[in-house]
Amino acid sequence: MVICSNCGTENPINAKFCEECGAKLDIVDNIIICQHCGHNNPVDAKYCLDCGVQLSSDSINNDKPDCPVCKTGSLNSSVHKGALGLGTKKILICDNCGAEFEVKGDKYKLNHISNTKYENWRKYHGQTLTVDEWARIAGGGVSDAEQRKIDEIKRQNEIKEAEIAKKRDINEFINGLQKGSAKINTNEQSPIILKRNELTSLIMHNITLREPRAVRQTVGGYGGPTFRVAKGVNFRLGGIAAQSESHEELRNIDRGTLVLTNKRLIFIGSKRTTNIDLTKIIAIEPYKDGIGSQRENKQKTEYFTGSDNTTITINKNGRRTTFPVNGVVLKAAIMGNIAKIT
Repeated sequence: MVICSNCGTENPINAKFCEECGAKLDIVDNIIICQHCGHNNPVDAKYCLDCGVQLSSDSINNDKPDCPVCKTGSLNSSVHKGALGLGTKKILICDNCGAEFEVKGDKYKLNHISNTKYENWRKYHGQTLTVDEWARIAGGGVSDAEQRKIDEIKRQNEIKEAEIAKKRDINEFINGLQKGSAKINTNEQSPIILKRNELTSLIMHNITLREPRAVRQTVGGYGGPTFRVAKGVNFRLGGIAAQSESHEELRNIDRGTLVLTNKRLIFIGSKRTTNIDLTKIIAIEPYKDGIGSQRENKQKTEYFTGSDNTTITINKNGRRTTFPVNGVVLKAAIMGNIAKIT
């Protein structure tokens, strides 16, 4: 309770004026001294009653607080004359390391120190921070800006770790596919009639069947000496020499659906249907968007591109990862089915 010196009435500790006579109360004990103006404030006051600066019971504004730089010294208020003797500036000075904090409104700027060995001096000199920030630093914390940097670094590290984990999950899944221990889950109904004990592994739409085709190109030119008959008139002797060259180019044959089962690889297009027994496949070359397949009794390689338009999703350790069926994934799925046949 606070006793009014005017009428003797007992008032609550947080009362500013007497509830009986209205006189202003003088609080002697349990006060917070405003380091900005030196006014005595009630212990539960959040802002100085005289100048309005924010107060904090655990802040740099406390009487004899720990220094945010050396964390051992106490800060003492001092008033200095401004430049050319004009005006004054209020500062707090540490009695241990000599750190000087200039009052800047409701913030404090770290301007000077006697001993520059302290890490917080190197980090925060020249910075103007709030009361709560300096109090946090004095307690072993960091400023708001420093905390944002720490949080951003942590977020970037978490993103990198998540990407690494996803790549690891994909690689482990592909290895499992190739060994035949993992499978791709598909709920789509198979567009082909399955044989006995035949199961669908993967269905891919908008697949282009491509095959190499021989292309012949003729290159020719007119040769022989040239004679001048008259001004502006020339006559060339000789004949046309032509040379024919042949090379292979990949041509689009058809577009359709590619179905992988545990026994076959089937392409269903509008012009062509290709049925490949997995045991007849000799080699598979993976590409970014599909595969090249060589099989028995087929001289030319068959290319199936566009598989990366299809995606699959795996779940592992709470992580959900979706990735395209590129040539590596498709080859692993085919090799895994072949391994289970043989």
